[in-house]
Amino acid sequence: MADRLRRVLLLLQATPLPLDLIDNPGRTGQWLVTLENLQQALAVLRGDSRTATGLPAESRGERLTRLFNRMIAGLPMVCLAELSPVIKLGLLRPLLQDLDGAERRLRGTPLYEVTALATRLSYYRSALAEMAARHIAPEPPLDLRPPETVPV
Repeated sequence: MADRLRRVLLLLQATPLPLDLIDNPGRTGQWLVTLENLQQALAVLRGDSRTATGLPAESRGERLTRLFNRMIAGLPMVCLAELSPVIKLGLLRPLLQDLDGAERRLRGTPLYEVTALATRLSYYRSALAEMAARHIAPEPPLDLRPPETVPV
C-alpha cells in the first residue's frame, strides 16, 4: 500500500490546480492532463483488485471522464478551448470526490502514510471551491411581500 500511495502522491504533485484552470482557454491542455492524472491516481489507489479495496468497479468520476474522452476523441484542441468552465468543473469534481472516498477507505492505514494524500486532497478541495465560487449563479432577490400582494 505504501508504494501505491507514493505513486499516487507523485501523480498528484505533478498536477497543480491553478485557480484559472477552468476559466482560461489557454489552459485547456493542462486541464485535460489534470483529468487524466486524477483518473490515474484513482486507478493506482484502487490497485489491481478493485473489490479488495472496497471501491466499486468504476467510479462516477471515472465513468464520466471515460464517456467525455470518447465524445471528444479526434477533436482538435481548438474545439475544446471554449468548453464552459462549468463543464470543466463538472468533470473535475466527481474525480476529486472519488479520491476523497478512496482516502477515507484508507483510514486503517498508518497515519503517516495517508497524511500527505489527505493534505493534497484538501488543497484540491479548496482550489475547486474557489473556482466554483466564480461560477455559482447569484440567488434571486427574496420577495418579502405578503403572499396576497405578490402578482400572479
